[in-house]
Amino acid sequence: MNRVYLLLGSNMGDREQKLESAVEALIEQLLPDYLEVEDLSEAVNTSSVVETAPWGFESDEMFLNQAFMCLTDKSADEVLSICQSIENELGRERREPAFNEKGERIYTSRVIDIDILLFDENVDGRYVPQIINEERLQVPHPRMQERMFVLEPLAEIAKDYMHPSLQKTVGTLKKELKRKK
Repeated sequence: MNRVYLLLGSNMGDREQKLESAVEALIEQLLPDYLEVEDLSEAVNTSSVVETAPWGFESDEMFLNQAFMCLTDKSADEVLSICQSIENELGRERREPAFNEKGERIYTSRVIDIDILLFDENVDGRYVPQIINEERLQVPHPRMQERMFVLEPLAEIAKDYMHPSLQKTVGTLKKELKRKK
């Protein structure tokens, strides 16, 4: 059984409902039916919902963000496809990324956004953090350490998780980013 950490975000429409619908769909599509747990919290964990200002662009609409962890028998690529399918079902219109004259990505508001932050494969009964660097998918998320809206909810459910590239815990990354601000 693999383990995936996601970040959900919304700043358009009924933000709370979009996050709730995304969580329900993720549980339905990622959690295997055959997994026997006495309590759902053994296989799924969510942070509280935090309200944050948009990152990388101006908007009057604040984001709601929530971290989500789920055990799954899916691969990272399958999880990505499922996340994008759920985004589409909930009304996200996917466009090619736009860039400014400096080559920086231009971010915009969105009905729902589901990002894979971290992915662990189960190897001989222990979770091994994966590093994936493909055009379609980069794990760990390449900018998570720069974004408090990611680290705050993620630290709530995975404070001691060791970032496989930076060799720092999520809790330490959060503290370091707070000091920079």
